[in-house]
Amino acid sequence: MGERIVNGIIFLLSSVYLGYAMQMPFGRLAAPRFGFIPQIVGWAAVALSAFLLVQSLLGKGDSRAVRLQTDWKSLALIVVTIILYILVLPYAGYIISSFLVLLAVLKIGKIDGWVKPLVISVSTSLVFYAIFKMALSVPLPPGILG
Repeated sequence: MGERIVNGIIFLLSSVYLGYAMQMPFGRLAAPRFGFIPQIVGWAAVALSAFLLVQSLLGKGDSRAVRLQTDWKSLALIVVTIILYILVLPYAGYIISSFLVLLAVLKIGKIDGWVKPLVISVSTSLVFYAIFKMALSVPLPPGILG
């Protein structure tokens, strides 16, 4: 029963994510826009979660052998953080939004101190910006940085 509920929630969240991602311009394969990656990720998440949901509804899941202890508060905070990221991304831009979401997820995940999460958040945001914007010329939302 728990597997069905979890798969249903993941399917629902994937669908919501895809709905927001579909509002971003996709572009073309030859000239992707900043909604290109979020939409691909969204479609993949919906397809995979739908498959897992159907498997669990048909009784073909493996949840009987798995026992997880979940910190539901942390999970909910991470989900809310990612939804806020999607909503803020077009306005604040890629670098600021990604930095903030990574920092929040690391702190929710109980990474000790502030130096390590700050360094990870800044470096990850900048490295991915360099890869996608500079190396691959994928347009990313500029936000308030222009």
